[in-house]
Order: sequence, then C-alpha cells, then structure tokens
Amino acid sequence: MKKLPIASIGLGLTTIFVSMIVAYIVTGSFLGKVTMIELKSYGGVNVSNLMNWEVWTLFTSQLVHAKQYHMFYNVLSLVVLGYAIEKRIGWSRFLLVWFIAGASGTLYSTLFVQAPWNTGTGGSQAVLGIAGFGIILTTIMHDKRNVIYALLFALIPAFSLDLIFANYPKPGHVLSMAVGMVLGVFHVNKLTKSSDKDAACGAA
Repeated sequence: MKKLPIASIGLGLTTIFVSMIVAYIVTGSFLGKVTMIELKSYGGVNVSNLMNWEVWTLFTSQLVHAKQYHMFYNVLSLVVLGYAIEKRIGWSRFLLVWFIAGASGTLYSTLFVQAPWNTGTGGSQAVLGIAGFGIILTTIMHDKRNVIYALLFALIPAFSLDLIFANYPKPGHVLSMAVGMVLGVFHVNKLTKSSDKDAACGAA
C-alpha cells in the first residue's frame, strides 16, 4: 500500500466516475461528447462562476470532460505520473499541486474563448502542472529514469495535440506547467535547505 499512489489513483477513479456520469446525464451515453455550454451547468468553471462564489467549480471543472476518450488519457497520464512522483513527494503535496496548477490553468484558459463557450474543464491542466513539478524534481534526483519516462508519456501527446488542433500550445496548458514548475522550485529549495541544515548539524 505504501508504494501505491493513493492520491493519483483516487483522483483518477473520481474523474472517470464524475465525467462519465455527466456524459450519461447529458447525452444518454457514458462515452458521449458534452459541449462546453452544457458543462457549465455540470461543474465547469469561468469567471462568472467565481463572481457568484461558486468556488467549488475550481475543483469540479478538473473532473468533467467534453470528450471521454480524452478523459481516459488524462487519467492514465495522472496515474503514470503518480507512480513516478507521488511516492517521492507524498500524497498531500501531490494533491496540492494537482489542485493549484490545475485550477489556475483551467480558469486561465477561459480568458481566451468567447462566450458562451468560455467554460474551463478537463484534467489536462492538472496533469501538465504535475509534469512541470516533476521536471524540477529531476534536478535533484539520482535515478530519474522512471520520472523522465512518465514525463514524456504525459507531455509529448498533450503538446502534440495542441500543435495539431490549435497550432500552438494552449495558454492554460502553459500556465499550469509553469505553476507546477514554480511549486517544484519551492519544494526543491526546501529539501536543499533541510539537507544543508542536517549536514551542518552533523559536522558540528
């Protein structure tokens, strides 16, 4: 049990359940495609939600997806990253990165879309935020192969799809990854200072 990435598995199962239930309610199929306009009523986030104090949408928006096949890839990427990263940073920090980076990127993405389609959804932002954290984490790791493989699995398809369909990396994806990297810098600095302090105490 200690080796299982409990947070990423839990988030993955929750995402599958919530996203497919919403798809079924809206379309009559667990694998149905749901529009952004429809998802606004089922957990999607935008600025107007937050102005109405619907702050829970910062969480729920990362669970619901327009395309369920894309959702499965996001869940798989999340779990793969979880096996590589969560056990190194702990489940609570993993959840924190998932939420902060994911919510930031998901909300930011709505600023580049005209109403009524300006609703943020999906787990891609959180996945890229965790990947950004993982990139910084590799700078202090000796055996980093598993993390690098997980990063490539999550990053290459995500940005490839951006380039294919949008011709540029989506702003929400870029911001989430940047936020994850910033959180990674804080984490690494904390570990480095702790190691230096322990070394100083040992020398004394």
